[in-house]
Amino acid sequence: MSFIKKTTKLLLPVVLLFCMCLQEKDSVIRQKLNVILKDDLEAILEDVAKEALLETPYFELLEYREYKEGAYSRLAVVDFYFLNSINMKITRKFRYHKKLGLWDRYYNKYYMFSPETEETNKTVETAD
Repeated sequence: MSFIKKTTKLLLPVVLLFCMCLQEKDSVIRQKLNVILKDDLEAILEDVAKEALLETPYFELLEYREYKEGAYSRLAVVDFYFLNSINMKITRKFRYHKKLGLWDRYYNKYYMFSPETEETNKTVETAD
């Protein structure tokens, strides 16, 4: 067997293992998202008078989706609830850039809602 064939047989498993290690684990990606969401909530609260805030402002993850192809590998849709006297929420969408390893917020919209018609949102997780 030639030197090249022997080397290829030995290096192929090592290269495959290295490539697998380069991909971030979903738990790490989710942890990065959680940091961004907490930071976004704090930023939202900075510009609101204390007396107008909910006792415990919060956010809900409505959708979390994984993509196998493309520049972005994840999508997250999140609602932020923070006002006590006005039924308003902010919906933000985030996408995770594979190569940069960063979450990118690309959608931000305020919505008025009625508590009677506001459905219970459940987290949706899918993989394409």
